Amino acid sequence: MVSFFDVLALALMICVPVLLGRLVANYFGVWWGVGSGTLSTVLCATLLTLLYRAKRRRQESKRRGLREKYRGIYRVLSVPSEAKNVIKAPGNEIIVGDYGWESEPPKNKGDLVFLQGLDENWRVVWYAGFSAQQIEYIGPKPRSQYDWDSSWFKAPPRCPFAIRSRKTTSMGLPNIWGSNGPRRL
Repeated sequence: MVSFFDVLALALMICVPVLLGRLVANYFGVWWGVGSGTLSTVLCATLLTLLYRAKRRRQESKRRGLREKYRGIYRVLSVPSEAKNVIKAPGNEIIVGDYGWESEPPKNKGDLVFLQGLDENWRVVWYAGFSAQQIEYIGPKPRSQYDWDSSWFKAPPRCPFAIRSRKTTSMGLPNIWGSNGPRRL
């Protein structure tokens, strides 16, 4: 998914060298304009590289924290009683026996445990808050859903504790910034 930051980066890489090159070319000649445009391209690329590295470090830090804090896999014993604590893709249902991966809760949600129901391709099918009596702890995660993001270059391994196999639609990959998780409740 293209973010505002990516669009801004593209605009910076195109506009700054072109505008600076034209401005310098008007006052000092074409070759000085080409040189200043080239130099500004190198400087913009360096700046963007540093900014993307900082952004990636921040995301890695957030993922590391989520991996360490939310470590469990649970089995659903009963469907959540409050519909306001459930987000699911259209037409999907939470079924007793589904596995849920512990995930980041929204703010001010009390003592509920929030789980993501993932399909075998690590896509979120449902996201819900359960009380302790509605779920059963299975064990620690063999790997975290927060290890995967939308920048995969190769297919990830199958999700080891997916929901029961059925035809479903998904809400996409688990997102640490809340596009399909806690901040939407």
